[in-house]
Amino acid sequence: LLQLLLVLFFQDTVVRHKKFNTGFRIWFLCYTLFYMGWMIGAQLSVVNVVTFVNALRTDFSWEFFLLEPPTFILWSFVAVALIFWGRGVFCGWLCPFGALQELINRVALALRVPQVSVPFPLNERLWALKYVVFMGLFAPSLGPEYLIDMALEVEPFKTAITLKFVRMWPFVLYAVVLLVASVFVQRIFCRYLCPLGAALAIPARNRMFEWLKRRKECGAECHICSELCPVQAIHPEGQINPHECIYCLDCQAVYFDDKLCPPVVK
Repeated sequence: LLQLLLVLFFQDTVVRHKKFNTGFRIWFLCYTLFYMGWMIGAQLSVVNVVTFVNALRTDFSWEFFLLEPPTFILWSFVAVALIFWGRGVFCGWLCPFGALQELINRVALALRVPQVSVPFPLNERLWALKYVVFMGLFAPSLGPEYLIDMALEVEPFKTAITLKFVRMWPFVLYAVVLLVASVFVQRIFCRYLCPLGAALAIPARNRMFEWLKRRKECGAECHICSELCPVQAIHPEGQINPHECIYCLDCQAVYFDDKLCPPVVK
């Protein structure tokens, strides 16, 4: 977490060194998946959000949340990161299932697997699905426990990360279908279905600082960043949608590139 903080605080310097920036991101995603996810099980979930809300409604106790120290530490970090950078720090760097999707897609790109380009108007409308899923989880959370357990299976985290695919075949099939889809559309679950991403996106616009730089030419004369954004979080008009950005810093690498960014080239 300290390494990630250093990269985020000095992002303007880091993104100027492409090889280091790319290498660090791939290394960090591997660390997130293999160590944080599969080894110590620090996969945050919308379950934690529902549990926290229910705890506020009943007898709140810190002892309950301290039962899993890695998860508690990660949640504390994500809460602070939301204030400074928004949801992207967790979704783009610290989510094991998100890391798994991105690593699979990177392998697919290396193998020249054709990618599906979702038209932006359709992409923008599909964003709303995860908010519907998130809101739909709260009704069962107020009822019997078995209902919320069933509803929470929309997240494949338990199958793919916590239980490492050792589970009944319908759950495994669901997770595998999402991962196969991520071969062709990067982070398809994160973009369109993840209820936790929706929960974290709600306060994203109220972050303290706007650290991602844009130029007046962005979206007017140049569309390079919007075309390169792996999750299509940049509108054709040039603005970055904080609710969808995963803070991968790809657009910032272009921003300082004197061979790629037209205003800098000039």
